[in-house]
Amino acid sequence: MSTDKVYRASTTAPVNIAVVKYWGKRDAKLNLPTNSSLSVTLSQADLRTLTTASCSASFPASEGDSLLLNGEPSDISGARTQACLRELRTRRAALEAADASLPKLSTYPLRLVSENNFPTAAGLASSAAGFAALVRAVANLYELKDTPSELSKIARQGSGSACRSLFGGYVAWRMGDKEDGTDSMADQVAEAAHWPDMRALILVVSAAKKGVSSSSGMQQTVATSGLFQQRITTVVPENMATMEKAIAERDFEKFAEVTMRDSNSFHATCADTYPPIFYMNDVSRAAIRAVETINEKAGRAVAAYTFDAGPNAVIYYQEKDTEAVVGTFYHVLQGAEITGWKNESIKGLKASISVDENVAGLLKGGVSPKALLYAFLPAGYPHTVTSDYLAYQTYDSLQAFASSITSLLANRAVLEGLGVGDSSSSPTGALILKITGDTISRIATILFAHRMGQAIEPECKFYRFLADIFNDSAQFLDLLTPALPYLPKLGVIVSAGVLRSLCGVAANASKASLSAHFAVTGNLAELNAKEASQETVVSLLGMLVGSLVVRCVEDKQVVWILMIFLAGVHLAMNYHAVRAVKMRSLNRQRATIVFREWLETGTVLSPGQAAERESILRNGRGNLSSKSGDYTGYCDFGTYGELMSWNPRGYHRYDFETDEYFMAIWHRGGYFNMKIALKEGAAKNPLSAWFDAVNHAYHFDSALKDGLQSHYENEMPLGYVSEEQKEVIFGALTKAGWDLETNAVETRLPVRVRVGDGRKVPPLSEKDTVSRHIGHQESKHD
Repeated sequence: MSTDKVYRASTTAPVNIAVVKYWGKRDAKLNLPTNSSLSVTLSQADLRTLTTASCSASFPASEGDSLLLNGEPSDISGARTQACLRELRTRRAALEAADASLPKLSTYPLRLVSENNFPTAAGLASSAAGFAALVRAVANLYELKDTPSELSKIARQGSGSACRSLFGGYVAWRMGDKEDGTDSMADQVAEAAHWPDMRALILVVSAAKKGVSSSSGMQQTVATSGLFQQRITTVVPENMATMEKAIAERDFEKFAEVTMRDSNSFHATCADTYPPIFYMNDVSRAAIRAVETINEKAGRAVAAYTFDAGPNAVIYYQEKDTEAVVGTFYHVLQGAEITGWKNESIKGLKASISVDENVAGLLKGGVSPKALLYAFLPAGYPHTVTSDYLAYQTYDSLQAFASSITSLLANRAVLEGLGVGDSSSSPTGALILKITGDTISRIATILFAHRMGQAIEPECKFYRFLADIFNDSAQFLDLLTPALPYLPKLGVIVSAGVLRSLCGVAANASKASLSAHFAVTGNLAELNAKEASQETVVSLLGMLVGSLVVRCVEDKQVVWILMIFLAGVHLAMNYHAVRAVKMRSLNRQRATIVFREWLETGTVLSPGQAAERESILRNGRGNLSSKSGDYTGYCDFGTYGELMSWNPRGYHRYDFETDEYFMAIWHRGGYFNMKIALKEGAAKNPLSAWFDAVNHAYHFDSALKDGLQSHYENEMPLGYVSEEQKEVIFGALTKAGWDLETNAVETRLPVRVRVGDGRKVPPLSEKDTVSRHIGHQESKHD
């Protein structure tokens, strides 16, 4: 036999894309996975690896084995490749030992030539197809009789996913339990012909090699991810069972749901790795948004995205939904330099579904006309924020612009007042003024935060506007400093500093509450970051314009006129900003507006409708009135001690108790006062007690005229609303968009009454002013 003979075998292997992902190894040396996985094999007409394996006694042994990958020499000295070649040679050597007539191919150097018709190492399972083709080509060269499942054990050692590329159709890789890995192999779940109308659209986002290899990424994830254990013990087993059932039943909607959920779970685990691993990019996320839009507008799941360890998207769909899926992407990508559409018939598809312009711009790889705007808006806008976000931010930016100019005018006045430019002024005196002002303003910050901190969140709109009133007042005081002697100047500087401190506390706390309101998808941090970007740009523009104003305007009278005008603009814009906000929580004023409307008309107002009636400036917090308006008063929450001990001279009083609270009502003439002490362990939100207070006040026209005692002695007093009716009302409030879980009616530290012996308080008569102790304690809750 000639020693120059070259033995050769060629084969192709397909790409497989896992719909239930494998990520993590329980044995790195044997490449044993921490979880099973399941994939769909893609058509080799579009994606495949072609590998030719050759060997000959004439190949120089000194050169060893070699590989040309896509025309370039590639290193095959790695442990994974050598493990595959060693196992294949061992099996060939066994055949040669059994049959001496066989050529000793196992001893010859191998020359491997491999070519992919798709990007290598970019998240399209190139290593899976590559190792599967290598193992199959060498196995054919060596004339091994092993089944695909047996060969999958070898391919698995090169690349875990490669074991699935030895089959077509739908393939599962069973993780196995044995330590030696002999039961970790692939098997076919269903042939491709089982679901003949399944199709896949590949979006090659990037052909670049990924920054973190799959092997390295897996090791990092196993070592550092907190989500990893939950994924391999709970998420994947459930997804495997559901997916196999969906394939057997050709249930595309369930197939789509599991595919997308598992992809999300996999990438969440990568992001949870330390340091985090991000395989997807902005274009990948745009593809997700596009699929979500297609499914939403189709009214069912017609497309399913999945991403392996890379940015490229694989989108599954059924042939009957080609127009909805492929048609949408084709028309979105028109105008971009996109190649690879399978046939010309695609160009005839209609664009039945339109996607967001920003999403389309990202998919095209360019910048949409709104890209600059979206750089300052939260990701996913407008779907990730409330509907009132843009109106508020627009007005807020305008008020910040005006404030930037006034602050420069005020700061110039302060510098003049401190003696800048005046040779007769003492630097020490200026320093003392500054230190004194800063010291007192810091003390004011602490006191104000302590006194009003609890009230700011429920009344965030009021305090957001109040903050700018404080700020503008401080700036007007600043304008006075140049004209004042030392001591009055000190008083003005201190007062301005105090006002700025109050502004800082009120503005920062109220902005935090407003941001929490706007963020609807848990994106509070990103929303705050984007707001900071907006403020930076607006402030820079304001400073630029303000610098010109300061340079050109020096006449004191003109400065005052300009300050009054700009402060008016500033407050007007801020007022419109907070007016635009439609808070979903029920504070005292909004709850009173909503409950009164129901008592009068039986109608439940939406947050938007209530916002139109809400007062920003007038203190409506706790103010109540009767139906006619002849009786007005105030209601507040307090302690049991406050409720029982406050007995002003000349007031009539009535006390009563429910399972949820104690309530006391005092009245004299056309004025009344109500106080509520909530019980500990009460099942309901304080809103229930507030509803009763509003209801009582609404019916005081008859109740107070008849006398409270006689009115409440009736078994069913006028206006009585049962607990069952209140449940219906609160259910309607929830449907209207109100958040009933947030307690916004208590504006100080919540206090609850702990009833010791379970007895109720005996009702007091109108003339009874004696406080009664019934074995209760008060407990405070953070």
